Amino acid sequence: MKSLAAFRIAAALAMGVAAILPAHAQFSLAVSPPRFELSAKPGQRVSEVLELTHRDERAGAYKLKTADWTLRPDGSVDFSDELLPGSCRPWVAIERRELSITPGRPYRFRFEVAPPADAPPTECRFAVMIEGQQPTAAPSMPIALGARIGVIVYVAVGEVAPVLELAGATVKTVDGRPTPVLKVRNTGNAHGRLAGFLGGKDADGTALEIQAATTPVMAGETREIALVATKAGDTETAVAIRYPLVVSGKLEWGRKGSMAIEQRFAP
Repeated sequence: MKSLAAFRIAAALAMGVAAILPAHAQFSLAVSPPRFELSAKPGQRVSEVLELTHRDERAGAYKLKTADWTLRPDGSVDFSDELLPGSCRPWVAIERRELSITPGRPYRFRFEVAPPADAPPTECRFAVMIEGQQPTAAPSMPIALGARIGVIVYVAVGEVAPVLELAGATVKTVDGRPTPVLKVRNTGNAHGRLAGFLGGKDADGTALEIQAATTPVMAGETREIALVATKAGDTETAVAIRYPLVVSGKLEWGRKGSMAIEQRFAP
C-alpha cells in the first residue's frame, strides 16, 4: 500500500500551486493561498492579496517578481523570466520587488491584473515568484540563496472555458509501477481539470474507487492523467492494482462539463 500524501504532493506540484523550488536550506515562509483562479472583463482591473508569514525568529528578506511558466509532460513546471509568446505579464503589477517581513506577523502582499479594453478572450497565466535573500552579514540565516516559491495565477479574461475529451487510455510505468492513464485533450481556450471518482474492479473482482490526478490540461494540449486506485470507503490509501482493471463512471470538468469513462486497462 502507498499513502496518497505523496501522490497529492506530486499532483500539487504538477498543478502549479505554490511550491518550494530547489533550495539548500530551510525555507521559513508560508504562503496563502497557493494558487489563484480569477476572472476579469477586458478593461477591468482585478486586485488580489497573497498572505506571507515568515516563520523564523529574525526578520525575513525577500525578493518578488513575476514569471511566465509552462507545464512539462511529466507535470513539472518551468519558470521563465523572459516574456514568452503571448505573455500577459505586461498587464500585471506587484506592489513591490523587495520586502522585509517581521516574524509572526503576516504580510498582505498585493498584486493586480489589468487586461486592456481590447483584449480578446484569453486565459492569462503567470506566477508570482518569492525568493529568499541571504544577507552576507548573517550566513546562518535559514533561507537559502536560490530558494523560491512560485504561486500560480490564472485569470480568465472574457468568455473562456475548457473543453475536455477522452483521447485514449493506456497503462504506463509511473514511480516504478504500472499505472492506468487517461489521455485527455483540451480543445477549449482555458485550462481544465478532472474531478470526481470512478468505480473499478480488479482481476480478483475487488471493488475499487478510482481517482484522477487533478493535473491541469492546458488549452490546445493533450495530457496524460494518471488514475489512482483506493479501497472502497478508504480514499486516503492507494492500493496496488491487479490487472486487468475495469473502470466506469463519469468525471467532471469545468462548470458543467463531464466525461463518461468506460475502460479496461491491462499492461
